[in-house]
Amino acid sequence: MAPTFLLKNLPTRKELKFLSGKYRSIDVSAAETYMTLLGLADDILLATDSHMARHGISQGRMRVLSQLLRSPGTALSPCALAEKIGVSRATVTGLLDGLERKGLVRRERSPQDRRSVRIRLLPEGRRLLDRLLPDRFRCIAKLMAPLSERQRGELRRLLMKVSFGLPAYREG
Repeated sequence: MAPTFLLKNLPTRKELKFLSGKYRSIDVSAAETYMTLLGLADDILLATDSHMARHGISQGRMRVLSQLLRSPGTALSPCALAEKIGVSRATVTGLLDGLERKGLVRRERSPQDRRSVRIRLLPEGRRLLDRLLPDRFRCIAKLMAPLSERQRGELRRLLMKVSFGLPAYREG
C-alpha cells in the first residue's frame, strides 16, 4: 500500500486564526490551502489504493509496469526503474519479486555484462495494463468531472505556481 498522509483531523480556519495569534508567522490562508491540498492528495491516494486492490495490484507495482510500458521494446535496469519511479533500489527489488512471481515481468541477464540485469514486461503484464488503464483513466475523468476544461487548465497552472515555492519550502 502506498504511503498516505492520513490528514483526517486538520485544523479549522478558526483554529488556525487562534494559532496565528500565538505564532505570528502563521499565514492562515496559506496554511488552510496547504492542508486542503494535502488532505485531497491523501484522499486520492487512498482511493487509488482501493482501485488498484480491485485489480490485485499495488500502486508501486503498477508504477513499475507503467514505466516498462512507456519503454516499449526496451528492457530497463532495476536501478533505472528505481530512479524513474522515485524509490530505492531495495524497494524496486521487492516490487519486481512480486511482479515476477505473478508472471508480469521477467529479469534477464544482459548479453553484454552477465552481472547486469534488465527487466522486461511480459505479455501477461501488458494484458493486465490493457484491462486496468482504461478503468483507471475513467476513474480519473470522474474525479475531474466537476471542473470544466478551462478550470482544469487553471488548476494545472496554479499547481505549477505552487511547485515554484518548493525550493524555499525545502530550505525551511
